[in-house]
Amino acid sequence: MNKRTSIISLVLCLSLISSVQAEQKQYLQIMHENQYKKQQPQAQQTVKTNTVKQSTPKTQTSTQKSYTPPVDNKKCDEYIQNALTQIDQNNLYAAQTSLTRALDINPSHVRALKIRGQVRNRLGNNTGAMQDLDKAISIKADGDLHYARGVVRLSMQNYSEAIKDFDKAIEFNPGDDMAYHQRGYCYCLLARVTTTPSYFNKALPDFNQSLQLNPSNIESYL
Repeated sequence: MNKRTSIISLVLCLSLISSVQAEQKQYLQIMHENQYKKQQPQAQQTVKTNTVKQSTPKTQTSTQKSYTPPVDNKKCDEYIQNALTQIDQNNLYAAQTSLTRALDINPSHVRALKIRGQVRNRLGNNTGAMQDLDKAISIKADGDLHYARGVVRLSMQNYSEAIKDFDKAIEFNPGDDMAYHQRGYCYCLLARVTTTPSYFNKALPDFNQSLQLNPSNIESYL
């Protein structure tokens, strides 16, 4: 009887973990999409064309620098806003296309890289998501970027590396209740996959801190 009870408890526990993981991933993505602040579009730059002397065309061609068109930040921001609207409509493939067009204009646009990384994660393209977030962090690291990359690593079941990202997210923003929650969640998953119960001792303080910062965080209660 005890053996049967233990088996039933184990099955229920695993089912709960799987359910929470699926629901949590969707909840976290939606939450972070709503956190994006609108950027003020920068004034479009105007470039004066240089006149070319006709007296020495060969010399001019050999010494002339290649022309680099100005970055149209206004158009770039329009694509990003379109992507956010498409995300609200759950049209993720269209959002990905809009963000790609924004990055075609400005490949180093951190906000576009972050949002496309999260969209790619939701679409199951974790490799592409990591590429976007790695590049964004190499340009300008912040707590939200490390948090986003931690979520991708968690979905890839790379729990140890995910914890490092959540560590950085908390370092940048000690008031991020979800960073504490996600780090605690990673510790729980590590305890399960490595059969090391001591990881639960690290998880509990993180869940407590998450609830202290946000008592309405249902996931941390679970």
